[in-house]
Amino acid sequence: MYWSNRNSIFLTKAVLLFFVAGYLAVVFTCPLLTEQFVRFSISARGISRWLFTATIYLAALPVGLLLWQLWQLLCAIGLEQVFTGDNVRRLRIISWMCFLVSLICFLSMLYYVFWGILAACLAFMGLLIRVIKNTFQQAKELKEEADFTI
Repeated sequence: MYWSNRNSIFLTKAVLLFFVAGYLAVVFTCPLLTEQFVRFSISARGISRWLFTATIYLAALPVGLLLWQLWQLLCAIGLEQVFTGDNVRRLRIISWMCFLVSLICFLSMLYYVFWGILAACLAFMGLLIRVIKNTFQQAKELKEEADFTI
């Protein structure tokens, strides 16, 4: 079976929509989820569920923006608009949203130390996206330079 670029983008969009559905489910059921987590988790016993709810809702906006920028990036790549200024900007926004949510999780370690695991993972993800953004930036500049060459 031949796996085309188009199929890959379709699959990636489908997985992204799955993540968006999970994101929306968490946002709409957050108070119930955090109540159950605090009730059944030994490590979270005694911590107000409102602290967990606040952390999740503080992170929800940057995560939503990240998902939207990722969708826009996939759409642009699907249209074969890869090394563009818009995509560099999208990758920059995605990386900053990773760093912002990492900071929120890091600060949430004040009441629940295990937020640190997520903070470290998000900081690393932000770093990876920055490297990809820098690669796209260089490729965009090389493409523009080549476009002016006869």
